[in-house]
Amino acid sequence: MAIIRISSILEKPMRPIEIRRLALCLLLPLLYAARADAGQWPLEIFEVMDDKKIVVFLKDEEIAASPEWQPAEGAPPLSIGSVLKTVGDWVEKDPRLAGSQVQELALKPIHGHEKEHRWYYLVRLHGKQDPRKTTHYLIVLLSGKVTPAIVEPMAIK
Repeated sequence: MAIIRISSILEKPMRPIEIRRLALCLLLPLLYAARADAGQWPLEIFEVMDDKKIVVFLKDEEIAASPEWQPAEGAPPLSIGSVLKTVGDWVEKDPRLAGSQVQELALKPIHGHEKEHRWYYLVRLHGKQDPRKTTHYLIVLLSGKVTPAIVEPMAIK
């Protein structure tokens, strides 16, 4: 292992190729960071159902495409019957969910998004084999967009 003293590096004149390499080494991480900041980060929604912490990631475009709803103005734009049909179609397409049935459904607001009055359905599915081991969660936006939710593992105590 060679130890290089910074003072010895600075004493030698740098060639143009070394300057370009140094500039690239310093600028590339900054360019990647700027590009990452320019992209859209998804909105994280945290919920609790069955004493389990559930997380779902939604894109701003998906939320903006979902219709507004204010409970005082009437029924939601997506009825429970439509949600059940949408979830049934989703279950048919995913072999991991084969035979799963809706066990619980909750209508919840999306908090912390620039587009106000956006809501979603949180759906709990149980499999036929062993309901305790085959529980899945889905989010259904009022536009009908279905997104699977992730169950966070229990913290180590």
